[in-house]
Amino acid sequence: MMFINRLSNVFISLSIRHRKFENHAMDISREKILDRISERLAELKITENEASSRAGLERTFLSQIRRSSTRWPRVDNLQRICDALGLRTYWVTTGLGPRLIGDRDFGADVAEAPMGSWVAATGFSEPTAVERGENPYLPVPGLPPGDYLALRVVGDSMNLVAPEGSVIIVDRADTLLQPRRFYVFATPDHAEATFKRWMSRPDRLEPYSTNPAHEAIYLDAPPTVIGRVRKVMMDL
Repeated sequence: MMFINRLSNVFISLSIRHRKFENHAMDISREKILDRISERLAELKITENEASSRAGLERTFLSQIRRSSTRWPRVDNLQRICDALGLRTYWVTTGLGPRLIGDRDFGADVAEAPMGSWVAATGFSEPTAVERGENPYLPVPGLPPGDYLALRVVGDSMNLVAPEGSVIIVDRADTLLQPRRFYVFATPDHAEATFKRWMSRPDRLEPYSTNPAHEAIYLDAPPTVIGRVRKVMMDL
């Protein structure tokens, strides 16, 4: 399955779609990405080759990227480098938000996520309009800039991460698929939707459940990604 692998295209598209974040100093240049990685290497006192090995990549991966002025790292490989260095991929690619994986972004703007009701975690279901009640928007703190939607989960096919009745916060600005991450998917006409974990080789949408009755959905064509699930909220 083919997906966009050039980070420049991905993040330029993101910045064009979401005008409300134009005031943030987003810098997605290849040089800045490599500079941010180099800064972290200096802090950890390790070489590019050591970092590449830690990430499970070819030892010369980073040095090859640096030597080629037109080559961009694949997104999945960049994620592995960032994980190995303890860096947040979003910060490495944009310069925005918390820098380290363990950092909390207490200074982030509170996202106002409209509350919808169009995801059923047990499979595909008909979407409905955003609910109109006393609180149609849900304030969600600590999120990076994005385009957020709040959805209440129905069913138990994802109950290991989002029990029935919990609320998932979906970033519609983040549609780049990464294995083992959680997304909301739709059919090409957006008439149906489902919340699942993305897995590759082979490409499939997997349940994440204590209920063995749920099975993976294998795909014959690329899925339509509505957004990545960034947060799960629930009452205890």
